[in-house]
Amino acid sequence: MQRVIARLGCLLFLLAAWGLPGATFADEPSRAGLVVQFGDGHVETRCVSFREETISGADLLLTYSGFDTTVDASSGMGITVCQIETEGCPYPARPCFCQCMGGGECAYWNYFYREPGSSEWTYSALGAVLRQVRHGSVEAWVWGDGAKPPTFAGAFESICAAPTAEPTATSEPPTPIPTSLTAPAAPTQHPEPARTPLPTATPLPPTPTPTPPPGAVQTLTGYWPFGLMVLGLVLIGALARIRRGR
Repeated sequence: MQRVIARLGCLLFLLAAWGLPGATFADEPSRAGLVVQFGDGHVETRCVSFREETISGADLLLTYSGFDTTVDASSGMGITVCQIETEGCPYPARPCFCQCMGGGECAYWNYFYREPGSSEWTYSALGAVLRQVRHGSVEAWVWGDGAKPPTFAGAFESICAAPTAEPTATSEPPTPIPTSLTAPAAPTQHPEPARTPLPTATPLPPTPTPTPPPGAVQTLTGYWPFGLMVLGLVLIGALARIRRGR
């Protein structure tokens, strides 16, 4: 019996909390910032939304970002990014590290990240497949030799701005018509002499139906959450008294 009372009390309390004004459960997507820095220094940023709690860095770039990307999936670490848009090596026509062959300067797509709330870039040695991206993360791909972090220094909020409320349409008073544009006044007409009306039976005025003033009648619909909450607390208190009595 005690278990039934306890469960009923908790259920009523939760139902009341659900129905209280302002008690809403948001289902907003997670967001992460993405930075792509090309060889000429040009930087593009995108705010990427996803429903999962975490996704891999590879999914962020390949599935959600919208960038045209070419990868080599034969890498032992999952994938190797060969080309983003027109920057990089057009695999498989050329090797994924085509710019690192020949003994000269080496250039390839380097992967950096910033944890939520951090302002420091970290080179990802584990690769994009193993990297877990959370809400507030900032990921970066840089075409270079891997020694220089991204030049982008903006915060997460500069990429993913806070959502703003949609503007509400407001009504404006009508613009008064200038006096100079008003139509000329109609000529004055003299009223005809008043005629004495014949006596007629005066009807009785209809009996007014009493109407309550605004706010006098209130429905109880908005108070049911509080009633359920009070009932739930009463049941929980009764269960506590029963246990103390033992």
